[in-house]
This record gives sequence, C-alpha cells and structure tokens, in this order.
Amino acid sequence: MKYFILFIICLILLYLYLIFPRFSRKKEIEPYFKFMYAHRGLHNQDFPENTLAAFERAKNFGYGIELDVQLTKDQIPVICHDFNLKRVSGIDRQIDTCTYEELKQVKLFNTTYTIPTFKEVLDLIDHKVPLIIEIKQKGINCQTCVKICELLDQYQNNFVIESFNPMAMNWFLKNRPNFIRGQLSSDFSSDSTMHPLLRFSLKHLLANVLSRPDFIAYDIVHRKEFSFQILKHFITTVGWTCKNEKMMEEIKKDYDFIIFENFLPKTDSD
Repeated sequence: MKYFILFIICLILLYLYLIFPRFSRKKEIEPYFKFMYAHRGLHNQDFPENTLAAFERAKNFGYGIELDVQLTKDQIPVICHDFNLKRVSGIDRQIDTCTYEELKQVKLFNTTYTIPTFKEVLDLIDHKVPLIIEIKQKGINCQTCVKICELLDQYQNNFVIESFNPMAMNWFLKNRPNFIRGQLSSDFSSDSTMHPLLRFSLKHLLANVLSRPDFIAYDIVHRKEFSFQILKHFITTVGWTCKNEKMMEEIKKDYDFIIFENFLPKTDSD
C-alpha cells in the first residue's frame, strides 16, 4: 500500500511538471487584458476573414486582432487560417505548394480581396492595436517561426505568439524567450487525422513541458476540461471563439481576455 501511494504521488507530480507554464511574464501580459480580440480580423461577408480590410476595421474599432500565419512555397509568410485554399477560394490546393505570385491571383470568398502577406499586416497595424499571432505549422519543421521572426524582430512589441503545435512554441522558448507565447488547445477527440497520443496530450495540456507557455488559449466550448480548470488559477487565459454577448458573460470568469467574432463587444471606451 505504501508503494502504491508513493506511485500515485509520483504520477501527480509528473502530471503537474508536464502541464505547468512559465510564470515570469505575467506582468508583461497585463496590458493586453483591456482589449477584446477580433478573430481573423473584424470580418463579415463584405470584409472577408484574414484580409487587410478586416484588420483595418478591427483597428479602427479599437479591437486587438487574432490572425494566422503560414508560409508559401517560396517562404513568404502570408495570412490564412486553412492550410488548403478550398474553403476560402474553392481551389483545392495547399498554400505551401503555391508561390506568393500564384496566391496573389486567388480571390477570397468570391470577393476582390486576396491573401495578404504578414509584412503588409504589420505595416497596416503599425502597433496601433495588439496582435495575437497564431503560427500555422505542420509537424516539426519550424521554418515558419524563423521567417516571421525576421519581421517581428523589427516590429519589436505589441504582439504575442500562439500555436496548437507545441514544437513551434518550443522553438520560441529556445530562440526568442523574450516573446510572450501561448499554447492553443481544445478537445481533439473528433479529429481522426491526429494520433491518439497527441490528441490526449494536447487536450490535457501535457505538451506544456515543450512550450512552457505564458498563457493558455483554450476553446470556450471545452473550458471545463480538468487541466485547463487547474491552470486558469495560475496562468493568463485566452478564450476562443466567443460569438455573442451572452456567451461572453458566461465565460468571463474563466478567461482574462477573449477572442470574438460575429458581433461587436463593448470596449473600455464605450
């Protein structure tokens, strides 16, 4: 019995070691709390997601912006959520198989808008509102991290980094430890493309041992998950994606700041 209790204690300690974050940057994150963050910009049917128009609208309304960055075939960081162009344009092709010149010809959601570069977005926002930059990375190749840092090293502040991929966050831990970084997560039970062990690790935040994040960005639908409920008392939390005021009121107790879409939440200036 004594050895069994010792074994259980060791398991608990291992679990805590795996999930626990970095605590040293909490003060640096506090200025971001006063903002609500527009998911992929302040978009609608006239101003598509992740376009310069949607980002400019968010900036003009005084909202922070969440956006998605990935690389083209010729290593240009561009803004698009999906790895495949099908949903946004009807073209069944992976973005990393297209050059930027090819992507410039792609029209989004039957509009005249096209996929912007990361540099264009940084130039447009110009530190006016904070950015939550999601790294879209396949596997362990961290070239996306390398390429966006060529721009962020000049931009310097008013942004945080996040990703579902713990290897991307591990790259920032090792190479840009001063950047505020976050681990994105959710319940991946229905994702049959993901290895079961990876699904389990990400859902329960066990990959924090690789990323040692400054904040956790957790799906609001699955916010009752055990590991998240533990960590919310110790680390900054970001909720995604809130779609109405009623839900925003319900989730405020679980999150320090919130990513929203499809409505206009109140800001401090209202």
